Amino acid sequence: MNRSRFTFYLFIGAMTLLDAVLLRSPNLIGKIGLWVYKYNYLRTFPKTLLTVALVVGVAIGLAELVRFAVRNAIFKRAVATMILVFFLMLAVALLVTTGIDFSSGTYSQTGIRFRIGACLLPAILMVVFIAAWVALPKVDQEPLKMTDDHDH
Repeated sequence: MNRSRFTFYLFIGAMTLLDAVLLRSPNLIGKIGLWVYKYNYLRTFPKTLLTVALVVGVAIGLAELVRFAVRNAIFKRAVATMILVFFLMLAVALLVTTGIDFSSGTYSQTGIRFRIGACLLPAILMVVFIAAWVALPKVDQEPLKMTDDHDH
């Protein structure tokens, strides 16, 4: 793995950790809401971290799978672009929905850190899909072939 990809994944890991910390910081109303609505996956820090890490991990896995498919000529860059744009639009829709939900009603009373944490997760997903889109191979390449030097 090259240095820039390592730095990117380190950044995503730090953002994932920050998101888990923020989601574990609801005020009293938010804590009651977590209990009433049985959001068990957000009740403790390890469960919250696992939940956020799984969501981000699945997004990274999908993005890397798309990049792998282009690199190995399973499908063309244009198809990969459409797939990544689709995932990006889903993340944008999730961010907009979360922003709307957490700006009014009961969710708006859960505390600023919790609300920021709720919006940070779709933002992280957007970053993952944008980065994968930017990192797609620029031209459709033939898959790497093993050659024998004696054939020349």
